[in-house]
Amino acid sequence: MRRILALVFALSLALPCGMASAGPIAEGMGQRAVRGAINLVTGIVEVPVQVYKGYDAGLSVIKNQPTSKVVGTILGFFKGLGHFAGREISGATELFGFWAVSPESNKGVGIPFDAEYAWEKGEAYSIFKPTLAEGVKPYGRKLVHGFANGLLGIVELPGQTMKGASEGNVVKGLGKGFWFWWSRMVYGMGNIYGCLTPNPVDNPGYHWTGEYPWSDLSDQL
Repeated sequence: MRRILALVFALSLALPCGMASAGPIAEGMGQRAVRGAINLVTGIVEVPVQVYKGYDAGLSVIKNQPTSKVVGTILGFFKGLGHFAGREISGATELFGFWAVSPESNKGVGIPFDAEYAWEKGEAYSIFKPTLAEGVKPYGRKLVHGFANGLLGIVELPGQTMKGASEGNVVKGLGKGFWFWWSRMVYGMGNIYGCLTPNPVDNPGYHWTGEYPWSDLSDQL
């Protein structure tokens, strides 16, 4: 309860100083919550969808078509479980963390879902393209970003406060500092728990500009 009250206080400091953007911010929060709820409810659809995709594609290295279809179906089932878990984790993060700031894009941080929603065909990500070494790097980046944001998000507090002071509004900077700090913790914990699962390509809502929690602080020094 204390954290919720503190968050409301932080937002009350940050938003009045930028009322021109309050509308888009609220709209983005709504979009984030809606997509999160949809993924939570429909995430299980990934299992039959991926089974079908696996059966349809087969496994190219197996020349015998019936065998290829069987192996593709089995792999599709396990891929479906992974995508299901990814939608549950990202969905919960977006629904309950609808208020949180996030990066605009997740490119290179975790492997992407085939499509925005579970029932869409989209395009499957391959860990073998261009090479296996390159294809698995997003897993590591997601974990690194998770720990950086989840454990060091507090660095946003002095960073945003100093940025606000340089812009002539230290109160707004202080409010954004708390907001960004807790947002990075939410986003970071989601990345840690879901480091091996897919995630959305982009994020609705309000976005931070610095890749890491210390990015804005280093710009002020």
